[in-house]
Amino acid sequence: MSMFEFAGHQLDLQQGRLRKGGLDVRLRPKSLALLTYLLENSGRVVTKDELVSAIWPNVAVTDGSLSQCVTDIRRTLGEGAAQLIRTIPCRGYALDEKLVLRRETPLPPAAICSLGRPSIAVLPFTVAVPGGRHTWIADGIVEDIITALAKIPNLFVTSKNLSFAYRDKVARLPDVALALGVCYVLGGSARVSGHELRLTTELVDARTGGIIWAERFDRHFGQVFAVQDEITTAVVERLKTELLPESRAAATIENHREFDLSARSGHAALLGRQDG
Repeated sequence: MSMFEFAGHQLDLQQGRLRKGGLDVRLRPKSLALLTYLLENSGRVVTKDELVSAIWPNVAVTDGSLSQCVTDIRRTLGEGAAQLIRTIPCRGYALDEKLVLRRETPLPPAAICSLGRPSIAVLPFTVAVPGGRHTWIADGIVEDIITALAKIPNLFVTSKNLSFAYRDKVARLPDVALALGVCYVLGGSARVSGHELRLTTELVDARTGGIIWAERFDRHFGQVFAVQDEITTAVVERLKTELLPESRAAATIENHREFDLSARSGHAALLGRQDG
């Protein structure tokens, strides 16, 4: 788990909470996502284009939206924000790493799962050619998976903003899971050739570092949204089976039922042939 301390404030990445003096500080979701991204990338100039791509993926926004979030952050942080976040004319923003303390508090394996229930983070899929429609398609699939998983009872899913803060970061999936405080991480990649889409996914157990499920999907995406729905449904159904005991039990019962029906059918057919 990561905790940032800066300008008299603390940001808990696991909980996505900004605090000051032990009290929660209210900050709009997009502004909080922007602050998180700047903290994760402190010590370098982050361009406006990079920030817009990270905070507003697949959405056309003006510089005004970005400036408004920065203003919101500075107003919320107060006097300490002037030195913390610098505007780099015509380029973007830079957060002074000397004014930020990052603390990593590793959680014991038994404590990773929130409230004793399965928890998962779905990271943005890597693409062979960043930007353009390839990224748009991959991000759309990831967003759909997050939305679908969030509707499942007894499953904790990290927010899209926290997950997408790890875009283009080189990190082991178990380390990401530990930082986000989840049991599992779903990662993947998307490759496009002509009108063909190849999507690979893998589900990693943070406690062991092992891959507990991996799959490859090859699809023709003449109707991209239908393909997104198909892949999302397949991934979500498999994750439900892997992560939720009741889903595994239901799948086992269904498999037994199908086997029993098949066996009965085969037995009846055998008796029919014998009677004939």
